[in-house]
Amino acid sequence: MEKFTIDYHTGVIQEVEVEDLQEAKRIAEDGMAYTQENVTIEQDGEVITTSYWCPVPAGDEDEVLRDFGDFGFYQVWSDEL
Repeated sequence: MEKFTIDYHTGVIQEVEVEDLQEAKRIAEDGMAYTQENVTIEQDGEVITTSYWCPVPAGDEDEVLRDFGDFGFYQVWSDEL
């Protein structure tokens, strides 16, 4: 098991102990909301990956992880780009 910290940058931080980074990502994605803040996953104080908030509607070329329509979207995780 590995320990990760999911930081929603809203004051909400979630400590998880999971099999791997992919499982931590799934947990983070479940917790994503319309906050207009990036979401990071950290391990041992180091940012491992980030899902950046984009405050515009997603276009055809965008790599969308979670969409909030006209309000914006989260990009796929930075380690997957």
